[in-house]
Amino acid sequence: MSDIAVTWAKAQTCMSVLKGRKGPDGVKGPDRLRVDRNAGQTLVHLASYADAAGEAWALVGVLAMEMDTSERNVQRGLEALKAAGLITPTGEPKKHNGRLIPIYQLALDHGPANTRERMRIARAAASPGDTGVTPSEDAGRHRRHPTGDTGVGARGDTGVTQIGKGISQEESHRARASVSDAARADVDAAVTAWSGKAPERVSPDRVERAWAAAVTRTGFASGQLLTAVRAAVARDPDFGRGKAMNLDRWLDEGRFASWLKAAAPDATAGSARKIWAGPEAVRDAVADAMGAGAVVSYLDPATWDGEAKAILTAGRTAADRLRQDAGRALKALGIKVEFVGSAARG
Repeated sequence: MSDIAVTWAKAQTCMSVLKGRKGPDGVKGPDRLRVDRNAGQTLVHLASYADAAGEAWALVGVLAMEMDTSERNVQRGLEALKAAGLITPTGEPKKHNGRLIPIYQLALDHGPANTRERMRIARAAASPGDTGVTPSEDAGRHRRHPTGDTGVGARGDTGVTQIGKGISQEESHRARASVSDAARADVDAAVTAWSGKAPERVSPDRVERAWAAAVTRTGFASGQLLTAVRAAVARDPDFGRGKAMNLDRWLDEGRFASWLKAAAPDATAGSARKIWAGPEAVRDAVADAMGAGAVVSYLDPATWDGEAKAILTAGRTAADRLRQDAGRALKALGIKVEFVGSAARG
């Protein structure tokens, strides 16, 4: 899965043509464009199967099951996306169980790269500023609707739910209000730190909502979350490999907990940082597969069970990352990775 593709897909506005219907007099009404939420949902789910180059394929039945809709709706969504130029068949289908499944190229260079950029574009369009042009006698009249609109106020909250998010503008405002000024400064610092290495993985509004939820859910102070963010940005090898998570998702999944432990000073003053006490071959295998940062972040805090030939981790994240990225190399050495929680602490 490519987080870049999913982040891009969530930021797109998918439009389709709504055919005009015939009225009682038999006259067909004009066609019009509309926001196609089915197409938007289809794009997000298809993007979850994209590779780093933005190519994706998936069975229509699988997409229908994930979206909890009919296969016909998925097919309609794919047709709308092709018509809008958001996906293009590569012409080289994937052979799966004797069937040829189209492989689509996602137009990752089309539209905003993330929701943050989409919001910036929307704000710029809503507030064009002074152009320096002297108003004409038709000022305040729309070219299609000649009714004067100079007295019309700001549009404000439309209550429209964002595609694929399930969060209305009103809910967004409430979430922002729940973050104190001091915590907002921490959020800004975290966004700046994360953006320094993975700008496409940050959406400030979603980060602020996730930050407030994390503080409420876990009881951690806002400053502790910022400490964990800085530790992850500095030491997580995924940043160097272009595989960093979206910051709001990182917060929602509680990934900061293990980084708080990694960033915390040792309980005994002057004690040295814990280092891997197991075989050097294991350290070398992890370093080769994941980089030196992974050794410090995931392997050093773990303990070694020589009898079982197993790496015992106190954090679930460490166990998952070691299995996913170094699992093949460790398996070749006959090494297992086990999550044992607090029992792994010496």
